[in-house]
Amino acid sequence: MKVTIKEIAEKAGVHPATVDKVLHHRVGVSDEVRQKVQAIIDEMGYKPNPAGRILQKQGKEFRIAAILADVDAMPFLKSGIDRGVSEQVGFQIRIEYHITKFQDAQGQAAILDHAADNQVDGIIISPINSEIVRSAIDRATEAGIPVVTTDSDIDNAKRLCYVGVDSARASRVAGRLMGEFLRGAGQIAIISSAIAEENNNYGVATRQQGFTGFIQREFPGIEIVTCLESFEDAAITYQKTAEILREYPDLRGIYITCGGVSEVGRALRESGREQEVTVFSFESYPEILALMQQGVINCTLASDFQRQGMLPVKLIMDYLVFGTKPAQEQLFTEFRVLVKESL
Repeated sequence: MKVTIKEIAEKAGVHPATVDKVLHHRVGVSDEVRQKVQAIIDEMGYKPNPAGRILQKQGKEFRIAAILADVDAMPFLKSGIDRGVSEQVGFQIRIEYHITKFQDAQGQAAILDHAADNQVDGIIISPINSEIVRSAIDRATEAGIPVVTTDSDIDNAKRLCYVGVDSARASRVAGRLMGEFLRGAGQIAIISSAIAEENNNYGVATRQQGFTGFIQREFPGIEIVTCLESFEDAAITYQKTAEILREYPDLRGIYITCGGVSEVGRALRESGREQEVTVFSFESYPEILALMQQGVINCTLASDFQRQGMLPVKLIMDYLVFGTKPAQEQLFTEFRVLVKESL
């Protein structure tokens, strides 16, 4: 005879919702009660019914908050999230988008708390790596809401999973290629949204730190003369690029960890040095591909934003419907190394 959750709850002297939390490894149950309920589950030989759970959940509308920063990647992540929703056939999912300014940690934390207070079913976020955002993610998780970070991660937060590029690996690949392009010698500049020590974007900071360490270790003949802060602002990016091109007439390379690549390209063309300076960037936005075709950008490392948007939706739905957690806390998506000839 099939064992039910209600029978387990009656034997354990708890509410059926508590049994459900134990079965699906959710928070909100003391260790003592969890151990007691789990022992009864094992003793009674309970087996979940996946088909029954699907039928039970299909009539519910799932609300997922998507908190994204207003940077170049945002529309591409949004497209991936929307596609992820369309692939969850049979389920009603409503995405509530919240777009925050670059490095607005206070704004992200407020949205996280508001989403949790309004009892959303899940949260997707490209987080700012700060204590205030980390604490808000932890509060949401403790309230039983699964949180998946995408495109960038955050240190030591109680999120369900991170989906995105292994930025440390990508930075080493970029360092290796830049070193080979320059034959191990010359001056280069780094353009980043902020210097690594103050950068609240985990992925971008890792791109800078990993690249810098690799170049210093593997190519001592290459000198990193400066690291410019663009603050993801087009006007600042253009102005500072023009300044370094004037200040360093022997500059041989530029490594861009963030957005604003088109403004770097504009400054290079106006200086007449677009064929002299080797430029590496990230992503494959249309303006970057156009600059590659023109020979202004030599190489770019392109993320799979579709997967970075789609997979968090699936992970949250798998958790909500089946109670399953990802096999790893970091699910790294592939990136492509593009040069002009590969377009």
